[in-house]
Amino acid sequence: MDVLTAAWVGAGSPTPLLSTLTGQCSHCGAHEHLTPLRAVVSKQFTGFDGWANPSGRGVCPMCAWGYSTAELRAGAHLITRKPASLTSLGRAGVADFLRSGPLKAGDALVVPLRPGRKHLLPAAVWGRVSIEDVDLAWSHQEVRLLRQLDQLRTLGFGSRMLTAAAPPFHVMKNLAQEQFRQALQAWDLLEPWRQQGNPWMALAVHITTPTTTKESRR
Repeated sequence: MDVLTAAWVGAGSPTPLLSTLTGQCSHCGAHEHLTPLRAVVSKQFTGFDGWANPSGRGVCPMCAWGYSTAELRAGAHLITRKPASLTSLGRAGVADFLRSGPLKAGDALVVPLRPGRKHLLPAAVWGRVSIEDVDLAWSHQEVRLLRQLDQLRTLGFGSRMLTAAAPPFHVMKNLAQEQFRQALQAWDLLEPWRQQGNPWMALAVHITTPTTTKESRR
């Protein structure tokens, strides 16, 4: 069972769009009732990599749901294989889940960093965190680094500061001696994530950034 199938079953196997044709699903290849492709994705859609037959007539109910349901692109979702389930998570929920340990082989996590822009769930894979254009491993090492980033957040370092080459002086000067030492240690440990364009850093900053105006000012 792939991730999309498990998510669809976990959601109750919804059929949101009218199926007017029969044949091979353009996306998964199953022989099913089909919804015309343009009723599911726009003419501007270009993400056909991995599709069974991009020039086909339509998609099956499962794939139509996966590509047409706006909520699936708007926020993060955890999918499990046994039992098949789909759970919506806010940023804080994603952060708590990833702090809890490595991602299991039978779990998949989809986290849109730019909500609403790309279809991530249909191409998600087991045992990975799917963000735009990449599927990330999440092992004990990533758990430890996320906790180091959490510590820097607690000490007063904002999102933009976390990617700087060195910890900003105006924050460091206000730290107690032990906090100063902790900040330097955490900064050094996060060096692998601080490389330009590192997707793990982008994910960690996203899920630890408050979503309310009040929280964002802290």
